[in-house]
Amino acid sequence: MAGRNRLRFQFNQNFTSGNIIGEADLVHNYLSGELDTELLVREIYFEKYYDNSDLRIGRQLINWGRTTGGFVTDIISPTDLREFLTLSPEDFRLGVTAIDFRRYFSANSLQFIFSPIPEYDRIPDQESRWFPLQPAPSPVPYSVIGPERDFTITYVQAATRFSWRSRSSFDLDAMLLYWHHPIPAFALEITPLNFQTLPSVALRESYRNSPIGGFSFEYLFDGNWKFQTESLFVYERLFTFLPVSVNRLEDALEDLPTAIQVLQEFEVRDDGYLLKKPWLHSMIGVETDQLGTNFSLQFYLEKIFNYEERILPQEYFPYATLFAARPFLRDRLQVTALSRYNFYAKDFWFQLQGTYEISDGFEATVGTNLFGGEAITPFYGHFTFNQFRENSFIFSRIAVYF
Repeated sequence: MAGRNRLRFQFNQNFTSGNIIGEADLVHNYLSGELDTELLVREIYFEKYYDNSDLRIGRQLINWGRTTGGFVTDIISPTDLREFLTLSPEDFRLGVTAIDFRRYFSANSLQFIFSPIPEYDRIPDQESRWFPLQPAPSPVPYSVIGPERDFTITYVQAATRFSWRSRSSFDLDAMLLYWHHPIPAFALEITPLNFQTLPSVALRESYRNSPIGGFSFEYLFDGNWKFQTESLFVYERLFTFLPVSVNRLEDALEDLPTAIQVLQEFEVRDDGYLLKKPWLHSMIGVETDQLGTNFSLQFYLEKIFNYEERILPQEYFPYATLFAARPFLRDRLQVTALSRYNFYAKDFWFQLQGTYEISDGFEATVGTNLFGGEAITPFYGHFTFNQFRENSFIFSRIAVYF
């Protein structure tokens, strides 16, 4: 399924009132059948401290939100999804090139982020077993193309967040952004049938900067329970729409004449069959420590406003995550379990792993990732775990820190 050696370099140079921080990974994937080595620069930035503020300039990790097993307001830093869940959570985070300024007001703070160059999630290739779109045995050839890279001033992104830390029992983050949402839409670029070429379809990975507002709230009650909620409203998010029904598209998978007939109903459009719609992503959950175990249960809902039936994703998309963690053997063994269930497609992911600290700076991990769910149409407009049923795997990891 996957196999790699990862050597992580970390650099920290302290000055009187600042730091230079660097972190890079040298990754060797040895299951590809050839020497495949890549250098990933995760972070490299200059940090300056003032009396009541901090300034960071460079490539850096910026994490927001309180979700477990999902992303709501945490959309600033891109992720490396090319090998999906074969990566550890600390490995799939990548930095974003930005200027990050934070002003402190006692325990509260106001943060400003400016990013001149958009950076996107690294999505698996079309040939990868982790490609997020379900494969369709179409008689019409299709391909997947990455996002356009001809950056202009419209690609510049900015964000601000106010963090309120009460002295009693609640924390609140409120944020405004002009940013792109990391989940792409796929524009359809149609090549119609003519005397010289056969018909074909190209799916272009597409993003759009949009005004965005969000908040993240946590309230501690009864000393051992946390209520959590988080929402993100995207004013203009891209969604793919189709001029024909899903049933007709499924019929077109059977033979070439039917596929050509359906494809003739697709026009060559400048908009790439993309619509801009307001979109809301919300989470509500609870976290507690009981019998020495930390539990977190969170429910999520995605909602498309001004919905039209021709849009491929569904108007509502609910799912839930459950997390549990417990230490053993005087905290030398950490056991965690994380699962997600998507209600509409009835698909799921479950991860169980244990990490044992053999000695200081030397630890070993074993675990498993399981995927399942009912079979569903390849034109289902959402990510599903059921397409990875044959990708369930066990894994092990040995890490040495020095």
